[in-house]
Amino acid sequence: MGSHSRIAGIDGCKAGWFVVAADPALKNIDYFVAADIHDAALALADGTVIGIDIPIGVPDAGPRQCDFAARRLLSPRRTSSVFPAPIRPILGVRDYHEACDLRESVDGKRMSAQAFNILHKIDEVDRFVRTNSSIRLLEVHPELAFATINHGVPMRHAKRKAAGFDERYAQLAGHFDVSVLDAALDAFPRSRVARDDVLDAFAVLLAVARIATGQGRRVPDESVLDSAGIEMAIWY
Repeated sequence: MGSHSRIAGIDGCKAGWFVVAADPALKNIDYFVAADIHDAALALADGTVIGIDIPIGVPDAGPRQCDFAARRLLSPRRTSSVFPAPIRPILGVRDYHEACDLRESVDGKRMSAQAFNILHKIDEVDRFVRTNSSIRLLEVHPELAFATINHGVPMRHAKRKAAGFDERYAQLAGHFDVSVLDAALDAFPRSRVARDDVLDAFAVLLAVARIATGQGRRVPDESVLDSAGIEMAIWY
């Protein structure tokens, strides 16, 4: 993707969005919390390559090809970490039962509570992407990023378990100074930013470092656009 002076990884958190930024060599790291994605993106320098852990590009009906492909790469341990992306007709819905009924009327299936809980964030990012074409956000899945730095092997434990935290921390410690990781983990109360939010953002940042130097990978290989013209692809 050419030469860039700054890269960033973003993950959703209770307070909004946790952002970690660095130069492509992963030095000069800083991090902050933004209340919404507009503030997060605008706080970063122009030309920054930004990766974010959220579905970007949603179908009018049916599943996304990139979600199927990501689950295959994470099989068998972490397939459940890839939530089915919502369909566009339900993005603005804020009642769970209404969203389930609408999804069922279109696709014949209801949606999980996990997927519904991040629906408002998916809608927030979708609105931003459709109205800010000059700032490109790339969808990056942290579990694919962790698997990549672990020689293609998905993490063994769920991220919210102690063993899951430890193995992901150990992977990141091979690329970042542990004092930086520890400072980021201690910077915000758990009521605002969970520990796994911090680790996920750093994993996204690692993926973006590869993307910025042309070493990143994506699924699917070919471009697939939704009805709003937004590309549906997951990078890692």
